[in-house]
Amino acid sequence: MLILFLFFLIPLPNSPSWLSIDNDYSTGGAFWDIDNNGYLDFITSNGNDMAYNKNAIYFNFNGELEREASWRSNDSGMFGHLYLGDVNNDGYLDMAVSYLGFGNISGKIRIYLNNGNGLLPTPCWQSQENLHSFDCSLGDFDLDGDLDLAVASGDAYNQIREPARIYKNNNGIFDTLPFWVSSDSSPSDAIRFVDINNDGYLDLVVGHRRKINIYLQVNGRLPTDPQITFSQPGWVLRLAIGDYNNDGFLDIASANNGQLSGDRSCILVYPNNNGILDTIPAFTLLTNTRYSSCLSFGDLNGDGYLELACGGWWESICVFENFSGSYLPTPQWFYNWGRNLVCENIMFGCLANNHLRDTTEIRIGNNERRLFNLKKVPFQRLNSIYVGGRRLAENEYTFDYLTGYVTFAFIPNMGETIRINYTYSPYGDLGVTNWDRESGNLLFLNTALPAVKEIVYERNKAKGIYNIFGQKIKKLSKGIYFVNGKKYLLLR
Repeated sequence: MLILFLFFLIPLPNSPSWLSIDNDYSTGGAFWDIDNNGYLDFITSNGNDMAYNKNAIYFNFNGELEREASWRSNDSGMFGHLYLGDVNNDGYLDMAVSYLGFGNISGKIRIYLNNGNGLLPTPCWQSQENLHSFDCSLGDFDLDGDLDLAVASGDAYNQIREPARIYKNNNGIFDTLPFWVSSDSSPSDAIRFVDINNDGYLDLVVGHRRKINIYLQVNGRLPTDPQITFSQPGWVLRLAIGDYNNDGFLDIASANNGQLSGDRSCILVYPNNNGILDTIPAFTLLTNTRYSSCLSFGDLNGDGYLELACGGWWESICVFENFSGSYLPTPQWFYNWGRNLVCENIMFGCLANNHLRDTTEIRIGNNERRLFNLKKVPFQRLNSIYVGGRRLAENEYTFDYLTGYVTFAFIPNMGETIRINYTYSPYGDLGVTNWDRESGNLLFLNTALPAVKEIVYERNKAKGIYNIFGQKIKKLSKGIYFVNGKKYLLLR
């Protein structure tokens, strides 16, 4: 007799709620209300190292995403990942995009401005240099009230060495040559700004093959040599930032890919202990995979703790539920699509506006600090900021909705009350960009109450019983199995 126990832990459906029908090599992805109609759109950067594609936006009309992108960039390229941020302080988020290329083919990093109705199709800025770049990040590293651009560079495939770099933003106008260049020129594929030690200055985290470098700001200066370097088992393709244990300090997770010779695939989570990042991971996950490629933090079940969503090339999308600051070795939800699924980016957001909450966080000025972290990430809207009872204009601050912070163009006075009101979702939907151009990008709508109407699109969905690593099971024995995204425990 078979005894099965069924666990419902993650409120996501068994199949995608939405699939795109374009034929892009989608790579970068983000959710944001680009056209300012009140609903999150699905933004993608495309091409990767495979083809010349245009970047795209799937607009959201009253909670329904269009399946074919109606916005396309004028330029085509072999684009890597994207990052959103308001680079000219007009209240609308703009888009920075990396250029990956292939072999001897390289290209310019570029920025597309948002005019309030959407992104302009022609980039407003391009780097002077041609680069191989898989990732970029926007952040106000010099605390002057505008977002600067960090770029990961190089090509591990072809052993092309290029240093990481930062392009300075001067009141909405970017330098075309880097303001800062790292001393380490080994290829990097992941980069993020984050205040690791909670001193009020953004630090820079760079993921390389077999290592992570962290550059800590010292008195407002970013050294070109990393202060922290620690090894990785594989090729670091993505970094995720979030306070997974709710201790007030931002932690780091890395996706290690095992495609290159001698590398091992896994997901590693590093805790931040009172401003000192532990270089020994607290959690090592998905060790039996080969192509881990992306990960992201977000709350799916409304308990205030960040789940960890992960994906890989030709591997399952997995979600590890956060149990009060801890992750189990096996995920609590997964979706397998066989060879149709090549995950490049995972993101959280509420696309139907049915799980939104407003919150106000209060900080007190100390006549020194300009940067303030927020508790809920990613947030969906920044509604207002008041300092000392005065509402700030858009050109007096900037923010990063993904990492979750605001910075000011001025220093709040000692004792001034800072009120930051924003909107977030405790029950996020899950989006995935898919490099497989025949299968489309994916969206899984959160099934927590209030209930949402689910429309299922399927293309050649793999059938059968699979283990957590996407391997098809022919004969059952004792263990944990997944059928249509649900978890079963077979006792005998």
